[in-house]
Amino acid sequence: MKLLKITLHNFQGIKNLSFDFPDGRSASIYGDNATGKTTVYNALTWLLFDKASTGAKNFNPKTKGTDGDLHHLEHSSEGVFITDTGRHITLRKTYHETYKKKRGSATEEFSGHTVEYAVDGVPVKEKEYSETLIGLCGGDTEKPKMLTMPDYFPEQLSWDTRRKILLEICGNISDDEIIRSNGEIRDLKDFLRMNGTSEQYYTTDEYRKVAAARKSEINKQLTEIPARIDEAAQAIPDTMGLEETEIEHSIEELTKKKNELLTERAEAMNGDSALAAMRTEIANTKTEIAEAKAQHLKGQNDRNSSVDADILLAKREAADERRKAEDADIDIKRKTAERTRLDTLRTKLLSDYKTLSSTYWNEAQAICPTCGQTLPEDKVEAMIEEFNVRKSKELEEINRRGKAEASKTAIRELDDEITKLQKQKEVAENQQMAAELRAANLADKRVIPAPFEETEIYAKLADRIAELEASIADRSKYAAKALSVIDGNIKVIDDAIRDERDKQMQLTMAENQKRRIGELEKQEKKLSAEFEELEKGLYLCDLFTKAKVSALTDRINGKFKSVRFRLFQEQINGGLKEDCEVMIPGADGSLVPYTFANNAARINAGLEIINTLAEHWGVQMPIVVDNAESITHLIKSDAQIIRLVVSESDPKLRLEVHTE
Repeated sequence: MKLLKITLHNFQGIKNLSFDFPDGRSASIYGDNATGKTTVYNALTWLLFDKASTGAKNFNPKTKGTDGDLHHLEHSSEGVFITDTGRHITLRKTYHETYKKKRGSATEEFSGHTVEYAVDGVPVKEKEYSETLIGLCGGDTEKPKMLTMPDYFPEQLSWDTRRKILLEICGNISDDEIIRSNGEIRDLKDFLRMNGTSEQYYTTDEYRKVAAARKSEINKQLTEIPARIDEAAQAIPDTMGLEETEIEHSIEELTKKKNELLTERAEAMNGDSALAAMRTEIANTKTEIAEAKAQHLKGQNDRNSSVDADILLAKREAADERRKAEDADIDIKRKTAERTRLDTLRTKLLSDYKTLSSTYWNEAQAICPTCGQTLPEDKVEAMIEEFNVRKSKELEEINRRGKAEASKTAIRELDDEITKLQKQKEVAENQQMAAELRAANLADKRVIPAPFEETEIYAKLADRIAELEASIADRSKYAAKALSVIDGNIKVIDDAIRDERDKQMQLTMAENQKRRIGELEKQEKKLSAEFEELEKGLYLCDLFTKAKVSALTDRINGKFKSVRFRLFQEQINGGLKEDCEVMIPGADGSLVPYTFANNAARINAGLEIINTLAEHWGVQMPIVVDNAESITHLIKSDAQIIRLVVSESDPKLRLEVHTE
């Protein structure tokens, strides 16, 4: 696609400007500094890419005055292009302010900016405009930028995007090809195989991440293991002179002596048969006391059984009468509230009836409120009749409500019911009091039983128990001394057994700690071996990357005449860092990074890259070369080239179309 004509209107200070490029031929635009060369460039990139030629964000084409933006202007860029098929197409973008009148306001207020789009003079939506551009420029939004601006690919694109495009142009090389062609890295496949699978593999980048994470984890564990071994070693108790068999034999002998003492103790406690007989007799006597007490209480309760039954009947009767009195009281309160409501309603209805009865026709209503004249006689009579009918109906309604809702009969019936309920309540309360009095009188007739502890039989049995306990106390004194000696001997043996158990525990702890140290040393050895294996895998990945990058570099550089590409950088530690730096040959043949080359070398490198990209994609765009005065010779290109040249002798922009 080539540019035939570009027109600017109020575009960044250029009021009106138009340049023709016959047949889409290349041309040079001359002008002194600040005459608008870059503005023309911006007009083309804004028209095609919606950005300034520098890639600056928030770009807009508004024209500014001494006090800022000039308002109420339309800012536009229009380009006429010829496609490879010979079609002429006109693209236009217009940027202007929008104003809206708020409700209630007589003036319009600024509300923002808008962009209007047109294709071949027909207004279109932004989406349709973008789709048209994509169709003209190879089906992509980035390709036109790379084919128009020489510095876009080598300087503005990220290195990984540049790398991706180069691989697309030159064709990638599969990892298997690299591995098969290099005997030194044939074992790499075994390292890349995913755990638990036979034919699933990591990429080298994925393996590097997995291996680095695992190395970090192993390194952390290896750092911790020596401290854990030292901790386990310090926890080993001193077992010098301790033998497991001797300890077990000592525990066995001590246990045998303890069992002998326990037998002796049991015989000491149970050997006195007379003492056991006395304890049995005490238990039997206590049983006799319990039985005698139960018989005593039963006899007393039998004497009061008749009186207790009468008391229970009297209390039940009192409870029934109390409930009757409470129920009557609830009904009295409810009926009284209803009686008050009816009385209030009747009073109100009587008052309303009296007020309405005293209301008469007002003669003032016979006068027209508008003109002040007396209404016709027939109309006045109709109004009086209507008034009297309405008054009569309202009086009848009040009278009807009084009879139906608040009659004297209804109120009198409520008074009778309340009086009846009050009498019922009074009778119930009197009967309740009588029943409660009868229960109290019956309670006075109950026989109060004498305490069992004051009876003769209790005194006799208690004396017998006291005699037996005194005899037992005398005999127990001697038994207690013997038991005390035996218990002391048992305690000594228990302490000795505990000491032997502690020795056993020390031996067990020492054995456990030694076993733990062995496990940690084994784990340390295993982790070290795994760490070395990971190091080997990463080393093979580096060799693989070098081999692949070398093959890719040769293939990619073969597509370009002079420009070369550095696809990786070797680090100080021997590792590789992926890269995609454009390299330009200097006068002595050495390669210089694009960033550090002179302006002429950078421009020609950008043109060479555009030529390769255009040939691969089969798409051409007009190329704009800014600061073209800095280069004496541009490399040949089949695309249309528009040079922007600083010329002190041209105070205004001048176009010079190149001859073929």
